[in-house]
Amino acid sequence: MTPNPLARTRRLGAALLALRTQRGYSHAELGRKAGISASVISRTENPLGDPGRKPGLLSVRLLLDALDVPRGSREWTAIESLAEDAASSRWWDAAAYTRMGDGQRTYALVEAGASTIREYAGLLLPGIVQTAAYARHRVLAVTGDAPVTDPEPIVRGRLERQRQTVGGGLAQYQLVLEEQAIRRRPVPAEVMLEQLRHLLALMEGDGVSVRIVPVDAQPGDGFAPRAPHAHVTYPDMDDPPIVVVDNVTKALLITDPVEVSGYAQLHQRLREAALSDADSAVYIRQAAAELAATI
Repeated sequence: MTPNPLARTRRLGAALLALRTQRGYSHAELGRKAGISASVISRTENPLGDPGRKPGLLSVRLLLDALDVPRGSREWTAIESLAEDAASSRWWDAAAYTRMGDGQRTYALVEAGASTIREYAGLLLPGIVQTAAYARHRVLAVTGDAPVTDPEPIVRGRLERQRQTVGGGLAQYQLVLEEQAIRRRPVPAEVMLEQLRHLLALMEGDGVSVRIVPVDAQPGDGFAPRAPHAHVTYPDMDDPPIVVVDNVTKALLITDPVEVSGYAQLHQRLREAALSDADSAVYIRQAAAELAATI
């Protein structure tokens, strides 16, 4: 499986920061020695300021030379390998996905190469499980100073994210949904019916778990998340897990280990408060039947 580029970018930044600190260089001093700007060094060491930015391989090699890391050494090879993984081509680099949106691009970046995606959603189904029709209606429903007039690039992005993860069985996917996400109709009835049936089909795939939290569930104090989010881990244990939170205007990345661990614990408590996988499937199937009877 292709390594997650953001995880490798973070590890690259941490390695270069540690070397610069050990050598006692400031950004400016190292920049002068390497022949690159201090701002490039800062951005490379702190990639979350612009998580989609790819590190420059030449810049990384110049930094390693300036930091007196012997070429061909184990340390050089390891850091160069991180840089190559971080700079690798990504499916969303293709022309078909250039207009899928910055927020969705961040989600795709976090999801790439994941081993587990533990997601929570409240009123709306998350983009990674949406049908084309559901996604199209939701995109067009967005209002603001610059409403979307052509939803298709965003829809294509959501469908490809699904194919790359949930639909392809490449990641263990655990979704916890509030009951309202199934019962509420944010799209026309026939679109919602198709979406519920699609969700049931996904639940039959390997590694996919969907659980419904009823409105009368009693999970205890503090177990109600404030926003949709996803806790993501990777096959390489050295690639740190990350949480991406949907805060409406953009995707917020949480990387602090304590906070990330807290989200993992929250997800487990929500799963325990929810209906079982089997009972959740029965619930969704019943909701679909009731909806079909109204069409």
